[in-house]
Parts: sequence; C-alpha cells; structure tokens
Amino acid sequence: MQKKQKESETKKGITLLQENILKSSKEVNKRKNMVEKKTGKEKKSFMIKLVLIGDGAVGKTSIRRKYLGEGFVKEHLATLGADFAVKETTIDGDSIKFQIWDIAGQEFFKRVRSRFYRGCFGALAIFDLTRRETFTNLSTWLEELYQNNGRGVIPVIILGNKSDLPNQEISEEEIAKFVDDLNKKTKEKGVENFFLKTSAKTGVNIDKAFAIIGNYIVKKFEDE
Repeated sequence: MQKKQKESETKKGITLLQENILKSSKEVNKRKNMVEKKTGKEKKSFMIKLVLIGDGAVGKTSIRRKYLGEGFVKEHLATLGADFAVKETTIDGDSIKFQIWDIAGQEFFKRVRSRFYRGCFGALAIFDLTRRETFTNLSTWLEELYQNNGRGVIPVIILGNKSDLPNQEISEEEIAKFVDDLNKKTKEKGVENFFLKTSAKTGVNIDKAFAIIGNYIVKKFEDE
C-alpha cells in the first residue's frame, strides 16, 4: 500500500511538470543569447550562471563547498535565501567562469528565492538518496526553475546525493525512469537532462557534475 502511494506521488509530480513545460514554451528566449562569451585567439571564454536547487538539507551547500575546494562541513547554517560563489575552470580547452547560486530549500524562503533564478543557463537539482520526499519534490523544484529563470526549459543535471550512506530509499530504476520521462518532455525544446549519484562527503562525481552541465551548455548554445 505504501509503495503504491509513493509511486502515485511521483507520477503526480511528473504530470505537474509536464503541464508547466507546455506553459514555459512561450518564455524561451533565442538560444544565441543564452551564453555570455568572449572569443580569444586560442580559446573561448564563457560565463555561465548555474543554480543549485532542492529541498533543505539535501547537501546543496556541501556540494558547492566541495566543488570550490572549501571542504565538507557536517553542520552548517541553512542558506539565507541564496548564497553566491564564483569558480573559474577549464572544460575541453574552454575557459569557464561559473556563477553558482545556492538556492535555499526551506519553504520559508519560497517568496524571496524566485529572483535568484533569473538569467541562469542550467541547474543542479539535488535530492537525498536516503529521504524519498526529496526525490518526490524534484518535479516541484523543476517547475519553479522553469517559471522563474526567464528562459523556460533549460538543461538540468539531477544529483542523488549522500551516496556514501546506507538505507537509500530510491532505486536506480525509479531514478532512471524519472530522468527518461523528463527527457521525453524536454527534447522537443532541444534540451537534454542528466543524472549522477554524488557524495559531498567523499567528493564522488562532484567535479564531474559541473563538467557535464558546463560542457553541455557551451556546446548546445554555441552551435545554435
């Protein structure tokens, strides 16, 4: 009985997401303007705004800190609306400057956080592998992302965080189906989404996640 209820909640979330994707199509800007870039003699330079979204305590801030090289902190204050950080890196020979906006997941901040989505090119949508509700709520987060970024449907890499912990509640099959269903709905907009399991504690797949989304954004919008 409990399993059927969980599956029903996930399907409901996907249905709401599909409805919002259709609404967001009117908001999509011309793709050529989506990536800020400067062209040099030997390489190209890009500035990409990303947002980290997901429920409170799923590990968004810890993932950001790990990527920035600040280390993992077991206890930290809840993000106050949004935190901002910048990191410069190189992906496939191109110079990338990431503007990383860590969006607060608590319901209390819902009214103020919409402004922080504006102008982003992609997102890392994070859930906790040990807490099913954070997975079920992904559809709501994606809906909020599409409504507020000003560009409609944009690429997302979904991260199942805390892969180092036991008692994981979401199966690989469930996650694969969610991502597959999402891609079926966004492919008409020319957008692909990805998935990785991560651990902010051990660092597994953290750098890879930013590399995948950064490389995809550059290649996609440079070609259009």
